[in-house]
Amino acid sequence: MPQSTFMCVPVAGMPVRRAGMSEAIALIVADTSSGSGRVYAFVNAHSAKLRRKSVAYARVIEDEARTVALADGASVTFAAKILGYGDIGRCPGPDFLEECSTVCARDGVPVFLMGGHEGVAEQLARALAERHPGLNVTGTLSPPFGTWSKVDNRAMVQAIKDSGAKLLWVGVSAPKQEIWAYDHVEELGIPIACVGAAFDFNSGLSKRAPDAMRKAGVEWMYRLWQEPARMWRRYLIGNTLFLWDVLWYGRRLAKPRQS
Repeated sequence: MPQSTFMCVPVAGMPVRRAGMSEAIALIVADTSSGSGRVYAFVNAHSAKLRRKSVAYARVIEDEARTVALADGASVTFAAKILGYGDIGRCPGPDFLEECSTVCARDGVPVFLMGGHEGVAEQLARALAERHPGLNVTGTLSPPFGTWSKVDNRAMVQAIKDSGAKLLWVGVSAPKQEIWAYDHVEELGIPIACVGAAFDFNSGLSKRAPDAMRKAGVEWMYRLWQEPARMWRRYLIGNTLFLWDVLWYGRRLAKPRQS
């Protein structure tokens, strides 16, 4: 594995892993056989806002030993260039899920899908199996809505362990998915990739932006157009706060948040 894969660069105060898609996939697949899991978080401009708001999420992102924070949004890669890091690579969650499934099917890595509304994980499992023949989805689970109780958590962890999966995909909103993954990754002992809305996109439930918009790094505009009432705060306010953090922290990491 290239040394660059293990290096982090501070962007908006967050330690972001310098890794392109192929490097990141090689890293997570290697983790499936290591016996000790890590959390794979896909950070974007919204992540900077979440880090400010949630001490628990900040703890996840700041732990470079247990968390691999990859650049999901074009805003992060653009900011990295502005800060003088050059190209740090980009791994959008939906693309990472799709390309990693190709490798998992080829290498025989069994996976578990947890997330989405009722039936979404099952729909995603069927869609991935069709696109990636040989992919072994050992189980699917749609978590209950709202706060998860200790009983819920125990049932989810046990279902994943019993399935024999070596890689867990979680498609729940941030920061809930990252915090849950961080709290349970040691017990599960497998890598956990937190890909959020990728469950809806890759199952076909929601439509992604056209390729041209994705390549131009303005997919967020398409999502804002699709769901203005839900997304305007996230993108308009969140992007402003992200820009502030990029300028404020420069090439420094934020100080660890205290609970």
